[in-house]
Amino acid sequence: MRKVTENEESAVLKYLQDHVSECIYLCIDLQKYGTRNPDALFWCSWKSNEPDTVAMKYYDSFQIFSANEKWDTASTAELIKKHPVMTISGKASMIEELSELLPEYTAAYGVIVEEADYREFEQFGSIREAVPEDAMEIARLMCTDQEFGDNYEVETLARQLADRMQEKAGRSYVMWEDGKIVAHTAIFAENKEIAVESGLIVDAAYQSRFYGMIIHEYVKKQLAQEGKKLYGFRINDRMKRCTKAVDSDPVCGHYGKLTRRKENEG
Repeated sequence: MRKVTENEESAVLKYLQDHVSECIYLCIDLQKYGTRNPDALFWCSWKSNEPDTVAMKYYDSFQIFSANEKWDTASTAELIKKHPVMTISGKASMIEELSELLPEYTAAYGVIVEEADYREFEQFGSIREAVPEDAMEIARLMCTDQEFGDNYEVETLARQLADRMQEKAGRSYVMWEDGKIVAHTAIFAENKEIAVESGLIVDAAYQSRFYGMIIHEYVKKQLAQEGKKLYGFRINDRMKRCTKAVDSDPVCGHYGKLTRRKENEG
């Protein structure tokens, strides 16, 4: 497995685009950043001069993908050992194989859905697109949830959120009440055709008011009006409870995530 060169970008991108629902972040970020961003590093192994396994390190995470049943598992594991990260995401089958070589990580599994039609709510008026100056407050809110708190440091997450807003590589939406942000969701990656929603969180004191479902529907409306296909990752019951809409959203893939155990950090 070697670093993707500028001359190889188009071949690797075409490979990813042919399987976009299974490697959405990889596809969008390679198209957005290419090989020129030091925070988004790409590697690829090749078979018969064709891409086989693609890996991207973005800050403290890896995204991996291969369309092949037999993929470069050993080299991918070695790459990750050389560049330890907090999380590794990819197709469920790949994460299952990789977990056997990386015992310091814990695996969880979920589905990728293509979002269905949106519903209107009068509370849409209290939602706005966030600006980089909101990033720290958003990161603090997100890290109150165990899923995010286990995977991110507040300062690192705030920097990622602000960077994506500034670079137009992503956007956050926030609901305000009582002078503070009480709900958040985000488009963590997007291009002209597709987008990925993630980062849904509601302040614990406001969770009985269905704000998670409302802000989720707001984002679905925004993307529908822009003519973009919206995807979501469902890895736990919290997201399912918040959206109340997962059962109606068509499943288009199965994925997994490896999270580094706390005792193995540092």
